[in-house]
Amino acid sequence: MRHAILGAGGVGLALGAALARAGHPVTLVMRESSRAAYSGTITVHSRLKGGSAVPVPAVDRLDEDVEALWVTVKAPALDSAVRRIGPAVTSASVIPLLNGIDHIDVLRARFGPRVLAGAIRIEAERGAPGEVTWNSLFASVELAGADEALRADLHASGIDCELTDDPAKVLWHKLTLLLPLALATTVAAGTLGVVRRDPALASLMCEATREACAAAAAHGVPVDAEASVRALRALPGRTDTSLRRDVVAGVRPTELDAIAGPVLRHGAAPSVAELVRLARAAGA
Repeated sequence: MRHAILGAGGVGLALGAALARAGHPVTLVMRESSRAAYSGTITVHSRLKGGSAVPVPAVDRLDEDVEALWVTVKAPALDSAVRRIGPAVTSASVIPLLNGIDHIDVLRARFGPRVLAGAIRIEAERGAPGEVTWNSLFASVELAGADEALRADLHASGIDCELTDDPAKVLWHKLTLLLPLALATTVAAGTLGVVRRDPALASLMCEATREACAAAAAHGVPVDAEASVRALRALPGRTDTSLRRDVVAGVRPTELDAIAGPVLRHGAAPSVAELVRLARAAGA
């Protein structure tokens, strides 16, 4: 399959490098400023997986069709990013890997039913244009509505892939874990280990998990809240989030509204609301 990746941040670069290294045709779609500084090679740094460099071409506008268009920009950049996809892209499956829920409607307004629901679990952080630090041994993708060919390409690239027919499940299962983790690490200005050293903040994080699970249930996605809290407690202390890193780096606007908005709109989420208040005070 021919793949294009809209967004050359940590996730996009890691995904592009893995697909290209496995021999799949890949094109990066980058902002003009990033493309001007890009060498034409994705360089992956990883203490766990070893370093690598793989040539991947880049354009600032995609004007030829592909089979798979991966959308890996962050939510605040989505509207401007989709303008870099030309009208020739008519048959691609559009696979967003953004945090949150609302981006699905935005993309379906532009691309229609070709938009799938997707979630990725990976720790990857962009450095200079074309450089990514891949901090996890794992990379896994969950997709709703995708075909076996897409899963085969991912597996051949060393990325686990689970297929489902429930888009809401894909999105809400990720959000119920991401939301409390992203908010608490941002408030703590540190990793999950730093959060755990503050009992009040750690308790607030667990209550926010339960509230996120209640919001998921209200949208028809039952999630075991106590199992989610146990999963959060089992994560390693070094666990970090892109929201916290963006706040430290001065990125504005952040993904705060995209992550917290779906739960706050549900109502009855005082712990989430308090974490959002504290995160805004911390610069999010």
